This record gives sequence, structure tokens and C-alpha cells, in this order.
Amino acid sequence: MKKVAIGLIFCILLACLSACGTSDLSKEEKSGREYSVLEYRTTMQYHENFKILQLTDLHLGIEGDLASQLGRIERSVREADPDLIILTGDNFMYATKSIVRQLITTLNSLCKDLTSNHPERLTKFALTYGNHDNQGDYPRYYTNSVLKEFTCEDGKEIQENKYAAFVDYEDDNLFGLTNYYIDLVDDRQKSPDTVDVKYRLHIIDSNTYYYLGTKYGYDVIHTGQLLHAQKIYQNATTDKDYIGMAFLHIPFQEYDQVRVQYQESDHPELIGQGEFGENAYFPHENNNSFTMLRQANIISFFAGHDHVNYGDFIFNHSSDTIDNKAILSYGVKSTNQLYHERDRIGYKEITLKDNLTKEEFISIDNIKENFKNITTGYDYYEE
Repeated sequence: MKKVAIGLIFCILLACLSACGTSDLSKEEKSGREYSVLEYRTTMQYHENFKILQLTDLHLGIEGDLASQLGRIERSVREADPDLIILTGDNFMYATKSIVRQLITTLNSLCKDLTSNHPERLTKFALTYGNHDNQGDYPRYYTNSVLKEFTCEDGKEIQENKYAAFVDYEDDNLFGLTNYYIDLVDDRQKSPDTVDVKYRLHIIDSNTYYYLGTKYGYDVIHTGQLLHAQKIYQNATTDKDYIGMAFLHIPFQEYDQVRVQYQESDHPELIGQGEFGENAYFPHENNNSFTMLRQANIISFFAGHDHVNYGDFIFNHSSDTIDNKAILSYGVKSTNQLYHERDRIGYKEITLKDNLTKEEFISIDNIKENFKNITTGYDYYEE
């Protein structure tokens, strides 16, 4: 259950949203230029045991001790030693331009250091947005503009000391601020016609709030974004035999269904691992986002948003058909800002293996071996 303590804050932010024209953010689609799906693509070199670090719900802002929170983030990154850091939204809440820039420069510096420590591989960072990220003292596209300062052409990261994996076009026709994807490939020099895509990581903006006339709910992933993901599967590369993953902030209704499946099962250990401290808080309507993204060859989803839920669960685990199944994961809340469980603060590590079938990837054995939820609690703050 959402904490009562944040009720007043929520009412205030909704009033601010109304004053800022949030109703404009709830329109179905956005006019603008149509870019090809390849223009949203960036790549990383895949290797066995490629490690993704998921951080989520940092809520960095003017009300917190920024140095303390950045110190915790830095320690988490150095301990995990990942190939790719992905932040799944609510990175900021009531932040300033300076706070935005400090987080991004910190992430870039960490990636530079980790890359220097491992000259045989590259470390990068990516992020998507949550419902709180635009509630700050900066324009809507400001965070993207800073990210672009730390983005370069594939293969020039070390040369230019820019380690952001990021693509966005302010003038495109897609709703949201992130609709790009990262292909983990056998050879970054190969063309889309010849490359072997091992994993495809969709970085999806699940958007913010939706005005319902008398109150606000959470918005959906818009139809154009969902069709965009399907076009990526159809047209981006000749190789279609890869494992698709999506990183977003607001979970689908299916997350609450898997919660029920897990909590009511006689054998929850066959469904997943983790804990649910609250229901899933999903969009105001079900517009078949989950189904449409599954049709885009995405079989695993990594969300944030619900701070006291964490873990990794197989949706419809007993189904005989792989098309009806998926991994639905929650990241571990990564700072002690806003509401949280004192002993459940940390990060998630996802280790990717080569040559897994989809059935092997969506298996409890793979989850238990390669999805690690590190919950260090307040240790980092108190040491």
C-alpha cells in the first residue's frame, strides 16, 4: 500500500502538474517527423556473462542529501562492476538543473573508470523516465539535452569519454522521451543485414500522469510507441532470433496478476523470487501494452515505481505455450528517498548468457542463477 505520508506531497504535485499543462501530456499521439527505426538504434559488444545493473527510483532532489545519495549510487556501481547501467525511472523529484547534471556526470565518470579497469570491454549507462522526473526546475527536454552531451557515435566512447547509451529526437512523432533500443551484438562493425543480435534492450518511456476529469491516474505507453517497438522487431535487423528485454518505469496490470499467482501458489519457488510489499500501481487503463510488446519479441520486462516490491517472476508460468509467458521483474529501490523499506534498498544484477533459447531464458533456473536482487538496506549510509 502506498504510504500515507506521501499523500500530501502527491496532492501538491498534482496541483503543480495541472498548472504545468499535464493534460497536454495525456494526448494520444504527438505530431512530428517520422524517423526510421535504425535511427533509434545503438549497439554494444556482447560477451558471455554480460552484466546489466538496474537502479531505480532514486528520487534525487532538493530535499535530500545529494552527496550521500550519489555516494551510495557510486558504491553500488563499483560493487556490481557492470557492463551496462540502466536507470528505470523516477531518477529525480523536485530536482534542479544542477542535480540532473551531477547525476549524469557521475554516471559517465563511473563508466569511464570501469572501462579503464577492464580494457577488454566497455561500460555504458542508459536511463528512462518515471512519473516524477519532470517535476523539477528545468524544461521537459533538459535531461535529454544533458544526456546528448555524453553520447557519441558507436565505437568512439573511449576516444571521446562519452558513455551514455542514448537516442532521442525532440522533433519526432513518438510520445515520450525515450523510445530507443540497444542491440548487444557479436560484432559492432557488422551491418544490420549481417549482424548477430544476442539481446535487444528496449528503453521505453511509460510516461507520467493522465487527467481523468476529477483526479489523475498513471498514463499508458501510447499506441505509437507500441507500434514503434513492433516495427523495430520487423525492420531493424535481418536477425530476428534474439532475446528481447524492455526497461520501463510503470508496470502493467499483468504485474499485479503475477503477484496474485505468486502469493497464492502452493509452490511460489516455481514462479519466481522476491517479495511484494504492495499492489502494482499500473496505468489508468489496459491498452494491451504488454501484449503488443510481447508481439515485438520482448519476453522480459524490468520496471520500478512500486518501491517495496522487488524480484523476478514468471507470468503464466504453467502455460505450455512460450507466447503466453514472460518474465516480469521489479528493480530494488536504490536510495532511501521517498517511501521505502529500510532493509530493502539496493540494486539488481542481470547476467546474460549466450545461446539460451527463449524457453531457457524464461525459466526459474535462469532467474535464480542470473537475476540477483542485492538488498543492502541502510548499510551504505551508516558505515
